[in-house]
Amino acid sequence: MSTRVTRIDVIRHGEPEGGDVFRGHTDHELTERGRRQFEHRLQRNPARYQRVISSPLQRCYYSASWLAGECALTHEADQRWAEIHYGDWENRPVAEVMTDDAEIAQQLWQDPLNFCAPNGEPVTRLQQRVLAAWDDLLDNHTGESLLVVSHGGVMRVLAQHLLGLAPEAMSRLSIPYAGLLRFRIDEVSDGQRFVTLETLDGASLDHL
Repeated sequence: MSTRVTRIDVIRHGEPEGGDVFRGHTDHELTERGRRQFEHRLQRNPARYQRVISSPLQRCYYSASWLAGECALTHEADQRWAEIHYGDWENRPVAEVMTDDAEIAQQLWQDPLNFCAPNGEPVTRLQQRVLAAWDDLLDNHTGESLLVVSHGGVMRVLAQHLLGLAPEAMSRLSIPYAGLLRFRIDEVSDGQRFVTLETLDGASLDHL
């Protein structure tokens, strides 16, 4: 039985400007530390990619574009890899929201798959679009080595689904700035796909 192997690394953006807020679709740029974090994480986990895919938000797009330019790679932005939209919480300090909307905010940690910020995007919709984007990568780039530059929330829903984790495990999976998940996908001749998480590099790079 023949097997084709696809490798997909998913990396979170580095530290953005704006402080500890519900950032979602708020389009903050990276700090200088954030740029260093991204570069350092890739140095810790070297790989030869054939293309780079990213969220269109600046904190992801900048690093993806930089890497594509450095390595002469194709780079495309896909809205489906963008962070969840936090609705009325967009760009509000986390501490403020946790005080003012404590009951709703607790659901984010206790029952994440059923969470939706006021006037925001439901987590179930986030997961649907992320998994659709993931399946498109496997359908269109089988056998390649890819890098996806995305967001913490995106990475949590992806890991929860691919690894069959309990829903509440999403909120317990710590993904720091520039955290990286490295997946190996083996596709056998009958079309079945087997996913292996080869690396979870979640070491903090806040010291950079």
